[in-house]
Amino acid sequence: MRARTMCAAVVAQGMLGLLLAGVATGTPRAATTYYVSPTGSDTNTGLSADQAWKSTAKVNGFKFPQGSVVSFQGGQTFTGCLVFNSTNVPASSASTPFKVTSYGTGQATLKSSCTGDYSAAVAADNVSGFQLANMKVVNGTTTAAGVLLQNQTSSTAARGLKVTGSDISGFATPSGSASTFGGQIMVLGYAVNANSGPLDDVQILNNKLYGAAVTSNAGPGIYGWGSGTNITNVRVAGNTVYNLGMSAQSTGAALTANGWNGAVIERNLVHDIGANVTSCGGASGIMTYTSNDVTIRHNEVYKVQPVPNYTAGCDWDGIDLDGGTTNSVVERNYTHDNAGSGYLAYTSTVGSMVWGPNTYRYNISENDDWANAQGGLFDVVPSAPKKALSIYGNTLFTNKDQSANKKAGASACFNFGYASGTWAAGSQIKDNICHMANKGTYGKTGQLYYNPYGQTGMTLANNLYYGTNTGGWRWGGTTHADFAAWKAAGLESGSIWGDPLFTSPGADAPCSWSPTSGTGPQPCPQAFTLKPGSPALKTGTPVSGNGGVDYYGTAIPSTPNIGADAG
Repeated sequence: MRARTMCAAVVAQGMLGLLLAGVATGTPRAATTYYVSPTGSDTNTGLSADQAWKSTAKVNGFKFPQGSVVSFQGGQTFTGCLVFNSTNVPASSASTPFKVTSYGTGQATLKSSCTGDYSAAVAADNVSGFQLANMKVVNGTTTAAGVLLQNQTSSTAARGLKVTGSDISGFATPSGSASTFGGQIMVLGYAVNANSGPLDDVQILNNKLYGAAVTSNAGPGIYGWGSGTNITNVRVAGNTVYNLGMSAQSTGAALTANGWNGAVIERNLVHDIGANVTSCGGASGIMTYTSNDVTIRHNEVYKVQPVPNYTAGCDWDGIDLDGGTTNSVVERNYTHDNAGSGYLAYTSTVGSMVWGPNTYRYNISENDDWANAQGGLFDVVPSAPKKALSIYGNTLFTNKDQSANKKAGASACFNFGYASGTWAAGSQIKDNICHMANKGTYGKTGQLYYNPYGQTGMTLANNLYYGTNTGGWRWGGTTHADFAAWKAAGLESGSIWGDPLFTSPGADAPCSWSPTSGTGPQPCPQAFTLKPGSPALKTGTPVSGNGGVDYYGTAIPSTPNIGADAG
């Protein structure tokens, strides 16, 4: 009997050792799934579809073990708002995530019922490993946000946050609110209780973020702010974002990176943004602000514009590296038919963050700034950049008739600044195509450069210009009326005048592609590939650190083509 007792003790000790070893080595526990159904009961265990809970209140009041899954019945609607924090999810990590999702057929719908300036249909507060997947979240009242990711309780980062494959719609800052809190997804490094709570490894993938109609007040798509740059390692990809009319005084974008450090924003389709805006400072398609090391690539952005027409305000640009953005790249994007510029470099310093060095390369702009809302297809404002700005290998094209615009004149290809100044050493504008055919108020097409304050310091080389009856090149107090005068001024080396011989400009917009495919929008628009005989072929100048491939993914040779079709 004693031998059996000793043997049992040894076995028990061995089992305890195995369990402790599992904890020590981080072996994940098996996930426990809790089911929620309209036909369930909150007195059930929740541990099977037959024993499903019924209400969001039950979910909010339950203390979940590590690695739990909350699964709502697909095709069904649930009313309420979900709140997850250290009280009901006390133990969660990126390696053993806490997940909210759907089961059965289709997506479950969560219809929000909470109100207030900082209300959210789904809130995750300092829950590492939080995941929302395959859910539909709709604004059922005046809820401000669809999904809120924040950290109100710690100075240690909440890690491994994901919103994937979900449909989120109708959320906006409540009317009359003094806050700017609101939108489909809010990402806060400076929490609503003023805690500087970091977030790390945030992924927002393959979602639909939208409003009910072009002029809905919904918006933005992704918004929020950091404390410094304490939102780190972010990926926003494969999202379709549209019908975000926003409010008249909006200052955000469909997708806004604010306080992010290390981020990729790629293969998103963004359109019909900012219909209600009548102010300056918004809206944009994609924007960064006080952020570092952000790459924006392979996105299509169009119809960022007032509806039904332009009355007042500015911006409505496609992609904007705004104030305090550093060490960032905008590459291989397609913008078109935006009321403001396709690409904006808003070069202001914010706090200690001095804008730049930043790069724009191998992008295509087609018929942007149709309302002359910014004054250029590519704008560099408000001042000369204090750190290097590189703009190379881009194709900028417009044939919009702007003669009836509320704002007189016609858009320039490049529009610089509100004051004089010297660009930082290393700044360059090379190998770009400016094809201007946008007849303006006075019968002239837009100027190739509009630099009325005479900013200097940038290197201009091997850009190709073309247009009929253009407004010339305005540089300081002088307008160089034709290409011969521009060449004679000696401000640029290797420049070319001539029809770039695009394949069929204007034929592709918009593209037909699915952001969730992981590819695209390339090879669209094929319209801006170069035909044989183009003066842009093999007439560019090499740029060091050029990214390796052009808009179409073609390797860039030692002597590139001019424009986005560089290879």
